Amino acid sequence: MQLMVQDLTNPMLAQIPHVLLASHVGTIMGVETNAMQFYPDASTPEATVHPGIYRRREGTIDLSTLNGPGFGYRLSEIQRALPEPVTVC
Repeated sequence: MQLMVQDLTNPMLAQIPHVLLASHVGTIMGVETNAMQFYPDASTPEATVHPGIYRRREGTIDLSTLNGPGFGYRLSEIQRALPEPVTVC
């Protein structure tokens, strides 16, 4: 079955599993990744650790910074300030 991977504007960490899926399965024409076009500053903290994922160069992205356990996020290196939770259970 042929597969087309589209991100439908997934910024921040959501971009990573999206591009990993496209890199590991046989796709029709690669991956559509356009979050950086519609939300250019949304992924700034992630782009400091994974610059090649959030910047296209000649129609390609670079996954070489993804390494380690899980999806290779390297969360400890990403300095994203999150708001306090509304509720804690």
